Amino acid sequence: MTGLALALSLVLSADPRAQLEALKARKAAEEAAARLLSERERSILDTVSDAVQALAEAEAASRKAEAARAESERRLAKAKEEEAEAQARLDARMAELKPRLRARQRMGQLGELKLLVSAGTIADLVKRRALLDRILAHDLAALAEARAALADRERARGERAAEALQLAVLASEARKRRADAGARREERSTLLDAIRNARSLHEKAAAEAAGQGEKLAEFIAALPPPRAGAMHSGFSVLRGRLPHPAEGHVEVGFGKVVNPKFNTVTVQKGIDIGAPKGAPVRAVAPGRVAHAGWFRGYGNLVIVDHGEGYHTLVAHLESMSTAMGEEVEAGALLGTVGDTGSLKGPYLYFEVREKGRPVDPRAWLAP
Repeated sequence: MTGLALALSLVLSADPRAQLEALKARKAAEEAAARLLSERERSILDTVSDAVQALAEAEAASRKAEAARAESERRLAKAKEEEAEAQARLDARMAELKPRLRARQRMGQLGELKLLVSAGTIADLVKRRALLDRILAHDLAALAEARAALADRERARGERAAEALQLAVLASEARKRRADAGARREERSTLLDAIRNARSLHEKAAAEAAGQGEKLAEFIAALPPPRAGAMHSGFSVLRGRLPHPAEGHVEVGFGKVVNPKFNTVTVQKGIDIGAPKGAPVRAVAPGRVAHAGWFRGYGNLVIVDHGEGYHTLVAHLESMSTAMGEEVEAGALLGTVGDTGSLKGPYLYFEVREKGRPVDPRAWLAP
């Protein structure tokens, strides 16, 4: 949150406690960012990586706590439903039994005896005895069902009470985890703001990024060749016809880039494609996944070997949907847009390399 946005939120907030909490959160985030940047010899990229990892862990814990809370809510709803069903069964059986039991009470044992004695014939007596036995059996069965419904209701009521208590605990844990993830997001945001706004930090980050670019080139040069029989060919004829790896506009092009704030020059070996976080990232051509994992300065990085000495790279992915050694077709999902290892926020970094040398991806992409 920028200073202006924070000021506006404080002015618009009618609750002084909310204002105080916002100030405390911002102060804690600034202190955390200051601690992360306090070691002058510490790598900016490592600092960002640590912040990204802490945020990822906090968000994972938050998702886990939310899932547990949601599951507890589901169990509580089921227990309530079972209790209501048992109560309805009990009410139905009792509604049936009450008048019959009252009638039996009024009639008593002598009433039954009188009914049997008044039979005119032996056949009528047997018939009346059988009828009374059937009535008694029906009433006993209804009474057993009522008792079972009562037991089910008490069991469901106990489960509901226990689940309600558990839900309260899990809801508190979920709130704590959400707050922790929010604090980590604020720390990372403050850290990135500091890097973007302080010239010395910006220059140091740019120098480290350039160094990592060279290490990436060495890494690609050392990649093993495709397996026998798995070599892809024909990539060279796709120049100017490749689909974009993600939907979005090119925000930063290939080559020298001048920072308007500090007038510093950096060299882009790929392009930045503006795309929302979570957007799908797809392979631009068939190939073999030569790398799928974390790479310092690039976050989650996927490299696809297309044969003929050509590689494409997609970086800063939020998630990866492929693994090293996997054969992929054009359009296969490689992952999603994210901001892992990024100093700029969510976007997709895309490179095309020819025999290890970066070339302008725009010349390869279809209009």
